[in-house]
Amino acid sequence: MIRLISTLALIPALTLGSVSNDHELSWLVGCWVTPDKSAQEVWVADSNRSLAGFGIALSDNKVGFYEVLSIRRDEDGSWFYTAHPSGQAPASFAATEIADNSVVFANPEHDYPQQIRYEKKGNHLYATISLLGGADPNSFSKISCE
Repeated sequence: MIRLISTLALIPALTLGSVSNDHELSWLVGCWVTPDKSAQEVWVADSNRSLAGFGIALSDNKVGFYEVLSIRRDEDGSWFYTAHPSGQAPASFAATEIADNSVVFANPEHDYPQQIRYEKKGNHLYATISLLGGADPNSFSKISCE
């Protein structure tokens, strides 16, 4: 477990290297942490067609939850978000809305969440997971680690 945390702790340094800003989701790149430091999410651009990320949540100074994340653009220009949460099967979501500093991904076949929304305002990243249409929301607010 300590090795996992140590490895994950190195990833924010990757965001300091050269980052591709060649696509409409480059605003997501960076390190994001909850104000109480109990959860962190990091995104890096690994090409102009994809982002790689991870998220962790701490409980009693131990990793209580983690997930490996990716966002990739297909040949036709469509964006897909895939999450590999700890202890669960991976799930993919297609982008249904993309605007300046916000994106919505959806998968009506998934149990929960069916919709994932990210929005950046200044140095804050807001994420909401919900059922389709926004029912049963669970929202998270994170600030830039830098």
